[in-house]
Amino acid sequence: MKRLLLASVAAVAFAATGTGLRAADMAVKAPPAPAYVPQPAYNWTGFYVGANVGGGAATAPIFDTLTGVSVGSVSELAFIGGGQIGYNYQFSPNFILGVEWFFDGVAGNNNNSITFFAPASRNFFQASAGADWVTTITGRFGYTSPVAPWFIYTKTGWGWVQTQSTFTDLTVPASFSTTKTNGGWVWGAGIEWAFASNWSVKLEYQYIGLNNIGVTNGFVLDQFNVDKPNVQMVTLGINYLFNWSPPSPVVTRY
Repeated sequence: MKRLLLASVAAVAFAATGTGLRAADMAVKAPPAPAYVPQPAYNWTGFYVGANVGGGAATAPIFDTLTGVSVGSVSELAFIGGGQIGYNYQFSPNFILGVEWFFDGVAGNNNNSITFFAPASRNFFQASAGADWVTTITGRFGYTSPVAPWFIYTKTGWGWVQTQSTFTDLTVPASFSTTKTNGGWVWGAGIEWAFASNWSVKLEYQYIGLNNIGVTNGFVLDQFNVDKPNVQMVTLGINYLFNWSPPSPVVTRY
């Protein structure tokens, strides 16, 4: 009986020991790794200043105000150049919101002209138009790539152009003109690439829809209106960004 009891106790002890070894040998499941949120290659937050060059195209449809008749349109192309200053704020983490002031001078020899007959005065006229400078204040909104230092954006706001409109009565002859700073809404888009830690280059398009410009002839009874003139610009620019800092990785903790 004693031998049977000892054998039973030994068997139970061996079984318990084997079970414990198997439990100790089992692999422990590792906790899930933190989720990684991709970050942009660069941090665009900060003030920047830069320069640009490019070309501008203006279109100025002309109407005889007294008769409401369209007499033609003055179109011109001109070289432009100047600079810009602004601020970017990056969030969420691949979106960018900013504000920018843009100012460019216009080449002096950009006047273009047309000759037309005005029914109201029954005279022939020559009309020309030009610009001295253009400036815009816009907000920018865009997306930056998490794998490369690219920034694609759209912009909107308000712009101003200093224009010169001249009408010459070829019949009298006499000339009358007006110089005016004319404003209007702005829409644009662009792409910017950071090629160094603080430097970027950009290619940008802007459209300015200006208000109407009225011109009164002081020599004969006639009036003209430059109806809905617009300016389109394509510029290549370079920016220096202040307070540039590399992005820090964002993780989600469990």
